[in-house]
Amino acid sequence: MKKSLLSLAVLSAASLPAFGESTDSESSIPDLETVVVVSSRQSEPLRRVATSVTVLDEQQLKARGLASLADVLRSVPSVSVTNTGGMGRTTSLQVRGESGFRTLVLMDGIDISDPSNPQGGAHVEHIMSSNLQRVELLRGPQGMLYGADAGGVLDISTRREDEGQQYELSAEGGRYDSQRYNASASGGNDTLDYFLSVAKAETDGFNTSSDDTEFRDDDGYDNETMHGRAGWNLSEQWRVEAVVRDTDAMGEYDRCGGPERLDDCTFEYSQESARVSLAHKGEIGQQELSYTHLDTSRTYVSGWGPYHTEGDAKKLNLTGSHDFSNDHSMLYGVEQRKDTMGDADRDQWALYSEYQGNYADQAFVTLGLRHDDSSDFGSHNSFRASSAYLFDQVAGGAVKLKASYGTGFRAPSLYEVNHNATATDWLTFEPLELPTLSPEESRGLDIGVEYFGEDTLYLEIVLFNQVIENEVGWDGNASGYLQSSGESKSRGVELNTETQVTDTLLLSANYTFTDTEEADGSPRARRPEHLANLGFTYKPTGALSLLVNLRSSAGAEDKDGSSIDDYQVLDASVRYQLNKATTVYIRGENLTDEDYEEVPGYNTAGAAAYAGVEFSF
Repeated sequence: MKKSLLSLAVLSAASLPAFGESTDSESSIPDLETVVVVSSRQSEPLRRVATSVTVLDEQQLKARGLASLADVLRSVPSVSVTNTGGMGRTTSLQVRGESGFRTLVLMDGIDISDPSNPQGGAHVEHIMSSNLQRVELLRGPQGMLYGADAGGVLDISTRREDEGQQYELSAEGGRYDSQRYNASASGGNDTLDYFLSVAKAETDGFNTSSDDTEFRDDDGYDNETMHGRAGWNLSEQWRVEAVVRDTDAMGEYDRCGGPERLDDCTFEYSQESARVSLAHKGEIGQQELSYTHLDTSRTYVSGWGPYHTEGDAKKLNLTGSHDFSNDHSMLYGVEQRKDTMGDADRDQWALYSEYQGNYADQAFVTLGLRHDDSSDFGSHNSFRASSAYLFDQVAGGAVKLKASYGTGFRAPSLYEVNHNATATDWLTFEPLELPTLSPEESRGLDIGVEYFGEDTLYLEIVLFNQVIENEVGWDGNASGYLQSSGESKSRGVELNTETQVTDTLLLSANYTFTDTEEADGSPRARRPEHLANLGFTYKPTGALSLLVNLRSSAGAEDKDGSSIDDYQVLDASVRYQLNKATTVYIRGENLTDEDYEEVPGYNTAGAAAYAGVEFSF
């Protein structure tokens, strides 16, 4: 069964023909004019984009219905997710086999990475899927304009209204005594626009640890998130915008250590962030000046007592573009950032620019350079080059060839540096002799072909190869962070398709093969070799829709080299619009009750059903 799904997804993603006709209903199938922002920090049609980007809109997010954004992203190419026991537990979002902390996460322009996180990434487990309008994922190390390294860039946006008002209320309940409540209001006119939302998610959860044979208690989780954004168009050229976001979460977890309470521990998480910006749009270019402040607080209570940490980040950013003509332009930017964790802090400056060229509306080229200067690790240069070539009128559609190559670097996090400098032997309390860390360097290449078939078919195949030198990782034997002396590698192929089989049936399928390798030649831990998704969206009427998705993971190994079981998970959801204002839905997760682990020793949810109602007016 497992091999048959992988084979079916490969065949579907690689060779499905377009035997349906165009439909008047809304379709998620990408076309040449689909606008993306994440590739170059500005809106541009997909025909010009040479990087690999996945886009999910609000309709697709709601159709999937899953509470966590990380769970939604399991269905897109090259994304594997490891979770330690359900909603709110430590989650790693791995893109193309790279560690989750390497993917930069933006929320309405705010970098939500936590400077106090052990390796500096965002806490994706606390991002719920509600009240989001658009999610763009740049797959691979071509995020030079952001300073991102080998993983990619995840750009998340909330709802915007050009005209009128919209209000939404929703409620959901289901297994594990799970409940979700959401309320949002948005509106806009030529001068002002706004978005406000409040969301709450809570669950009693399940026993997160398979080793918890004494307490065997359910480990619950609560999340409350408030988000606000307001914009004021001072004139046709000038705009002021402000964004605030506040997330508070708490939960229980197992395997936390301590003399008596190994599986009965709690955590609290809080993140407050804000961003203000001033933008100008002229006839030959645009500029934006923004300031962001983020504060993250985490507390863990285990048998050893409480552990508390805080991270603070301040960022000043000037970005702009200048159009030399309709076909040639230059993007540029200046950044200043300060990260703080306890008594440790770091300042970093960056300058970047990128040329973008359009030749006869068929060939598209970018050449970019970035210079970073860190108070701890000195200066570093990185670059990106990309090219796309478009062939029109090919088999009733268009074919785009694309290639991109980029480099990057990651300075060791404040936590990694501080730990190695202050670590002591827990028995003798003598200082440990741990090495001084140096920056990681990365490079990545992807080459691909895309086919756009007149809104009825989309095909994509991408070959990727990514390398990290001097990778930093935790070594339990040394009780500290060590640095490899060689190269860690991730290479593979992505196959992706969406096709309108009939006016009412949309098929989507993707398959990713990833071959990973540590510097010593062993496979990288918890990276599946094979990832596959096979999905159907059936809309027999304008009011009724059914979505079914079957995902598969195979070929992963744990840190000790032992095999992690392959698994397949079947999810489905049905939505029905009772009237213009009311929609009801039911959702089933893990319908076959697959018993599997993503991280050995941690349980996953069994078969579960949920029902909800949405009001929009």
